[in-house]
Amino acid sequence: MTRGYLVFHLARRFFGVRLTGAIEILPWRRSRPVPLAYSYVEGLIDYRGTIYPVFDLARRLGINGPGPIGFLAEEKDRSGAGRSIILLEENSVPFGIVVDSVAKMIKFKEPTRTTPMTQGIEQKYIRGSVFEEDQEIMILDFERLLHADKDSAG
Repeated sequence: MTRGYLVFHLARRFFGVRLTGAIEILPWRRSRPVPLAYSYVEGLIDYRGTIYPVFDLARRLGINGPGPIGFLAEEKDRSGAGRSIILLEENSVPFGIVVDSVAKMIKFKEPTRTTPMTQGIEQKYIRGSVFEEDQEIMILDFERLLHADKDSAG
């Protein structure tokens, strides 16, 4: 079965999400901070009357890009320059993710369950992967990704 996916860049890798869960793509903007939240919680934004918690996906997955080299190197500004917020809905739960950029919308068959090159990402957060033009696109399992802390807290 062929489905539509939204493909995006994050820390020099490609990831995808089903188009059925995608609501809107917004240019990055500062969200309202949430006191005492997990470090990967960017904040909250109000979009058309719905409150979306926004997550820094790279921080949540632990895959930040290469940092500055040397003690005099300046750290790259992590503000919104060129970044986007993708508003999604999974199981009727609205949320947003911060990505480096949106690549394209594409149709392909259901991803395979095996993902041999997860490169430091926990396998349980990946629904599967596909190869498009010799690039691996990892399809994320947002239900597990965003509720993992509940599972480990109990």
